[in-house]
Amino acid sequence: MSIDPLDLCLNIGRAHASLNLKLQEHLGAFHGLDYEDFTLLHRLLSAEGGRMPTAELARSLGLPVSALIRKMVLLEKSGLAERTAGANGSGRHAAIRPGGRQLMQAAVTTAEAICADAVKSLAPQSLPQINLALLALCHDDTPYDRRNPTCHPTRHPAT
Repeated sequence: MSIDPLDLCLNIGRAHASLNLKLQEHLGAFHGLDYEDFTLLHRLLSAEGGRMPTAELARSLGLPVSALIRKMVLLEKSGLAERTAGANGSGRHAAIRPGGRQLMQAAVTTAEAICADAVKSLAPQSLPQINLALLALCHDDTPYDRRNPTCHPTRHPAT
């Protein structure tokens, strides 16, 4: 059985949107976090020492550095995160603060329950393979080029 790559990508997008809505609703209601702030703080919580270089964090979240900085300003105002100088002048870093760590411990429990519910209809033995496939999509370094007909066909295939 083959599947059209466009259909696959659109289905991935719909699945993400559905999960995003559930997480937005519960994380907002119970913890005052939106999904994007949760993912940012989760990356910091998972990072060594609760901090990482700003450019690396932005790249891992799929954000331009300027967008990350705007988010960080809001998280700094609420006391959840901070921007610091890197060791030996190695540039700016983002770090989770104690209040952010405490909030995230509770928020992760909520997110884990939502995600467990979301994947319960999938065969448990298929989860590692699905995870690897999604990670492979995340690390596609092929640049999008409008001039390349394989990336942006000028005419639609006949249906």
